[in-house]
Formats: sequence, structure tokens, C-alpha cells
Amino acid sequence: MSRKKAEAPKVSETKKKPSAKRKKPTLKPKEFEYVVDREKEFPYDIFPWKLVYKEGAEKRTCYFECEEHRKKHITRYKLNKKNILFIGYKYD
Repeated sequence: MSRKKAEAPKVSETKKKPSAKRKKPTLKPKEFEYVVDREKEFPYDIFPWKLVYKEGAEKRTCYFECEEHRKKHITRYKLNKKNILFIGYKYD
């Protein structure tokens, strides 16, 4: 009786399981109710307009007397929607 040894399959001949791409779970938006302390948010009564923007890695906060001054600052420093984080008025 001659017995043949079973040859091990070569690496390239083995069947690979098909990999299925997993979908990332989608996050449901949560409804938040923000409570803003106007005194902390706008510490100066004389300057009711506020502008917060990113300049490089730094976050800048500016306060203005009127809307025209705020607009002038935005045009002077060529700020766009991507850079501006917040524009607010104290009495809204």
C-alpha cells in the first residue's frame, strides 16, 4: 500500500473570504437647548456687537459699537464664512 501525503495548498490557491465594507453608524442629531448668559457673553454695555473668528490657530473675539464697525473689520481683514465662528448682537 502506497500512501500519498496530502499536499498543503499553496498560499495563492487558498480561498479568501470576501470582506464586506461596514457602514459607519449614523449619529442622530440631538436637540440641545443652549442657555446663554448675556452678561458673560457680552461683558461690555457700550459694545453690543460681537465677532468671533479664527486667525490661523488662534481664536479672536472682538466687540464693536455698531454694525458698520463690525462690517468694516470683516472687510479690512478679509474674513470669510469659513473663518467666522460667531456674529452676535446683545439685544436680540
